[in-house]
Amino acid sequence: MKRGPLIALAATGAALVIAAGVMVFALTRPESADAVAERYLQALATGDVDAVAALLAEPDETVLAAFAAADAYLADPVVTDAVAGEVGTGFRAEAALDGADTTVLFTLTDESGTWTVTDSLATIDVATTLGDAVSIGDAVLPLGEEGVVSVLPAVYTLQAAPTDFLDGAATVAATNAQPLSAAIDASLSPDAAARAQPQLDAYADACVAPAETLPDRCGLQVPWPADLTALDTLTTRIDTYPVLQIDDAALTFTASGGSVVVTAAGTDREGTADSVTYRTDDWTLRGTVSFAGDELVLTVF
Repeated sequence: MKRGPLIALAATGAALVIAAGVMVFALTRPESADAVAERYLQALATGDVDAVAALLAEPDETVLAAFAAADAYLADPVVTDAVAGEVGTGFRAEAALDGADTTVLFTLTDESGTWTVTDSLATIDVATTLGDAVSIGDAVLPLGEEGVVSVLPAVYTLQAAPTDFLDGAATVAATNAQPLSAAIDASLSPDAAARAQPQLDAYADACVAPAETLPDRCGLQVPWPADLTALDTLTTRIDTYPVLQIDDAALTFTASGGSVVVTAAGTDREGTADSVTYRTDDWTLRGTVSFAGDELVLTVF
């Protein structure tokens, strides 16, 4: 007489289990390509670096740092076309960028059930009169072999690098729908020599380390053979560092006006140990100026 309610209860429990299974399936169903495309565009529009990074198949830290420092982002992006291909789904979106209508192209690829973004970067062909890199905010982007940098869709100010030593910039509204170029008329900043002086001072310090012979490319000439027949050591003291001046047209430098005292210890003409001190107040170093990434490089002749 009591089995009926038990059977009904068991049947009800089975129905609940089945319903729960349907809910779990619904909650864990992979996100559609269209939904991921919308999320990606919104992340671009809001400048959400973390959200963009999470969607990229191969996030690049430099590209993301540049994106974080962009001047402006997409406005009102809308997907207008989607075409499924062998390796993924290609999307076309229309948006406003820097007050003008623009097109954004990207591809979503299904990686083990998760859609990731590829083919989304804009390539800018950069011509700069000085340097081999540009800076966007704190991000330094080396120019490739063909003088290009790659960025996410946004508006960027490209500054000639190294920014501590060079002036000059160009602003670009970057998308990958068409070829882009930027020309930077770079020049040495007015205080470039002062900023580079510590680098020269460090080189001068290396020149005066105790030694048994005169160091090369240090602009030092010590006439010890006039007083000694044999040299044991040279001890050098800098009283005043040479002051750096840069020729921005020739990209050369002259550092002059240095005062240095050199003591030569050795054997005199009578065969006894002796030391002689020499001083010059016109110690001069010369060389070339070049740029490598975010650095100014002084190379002494």
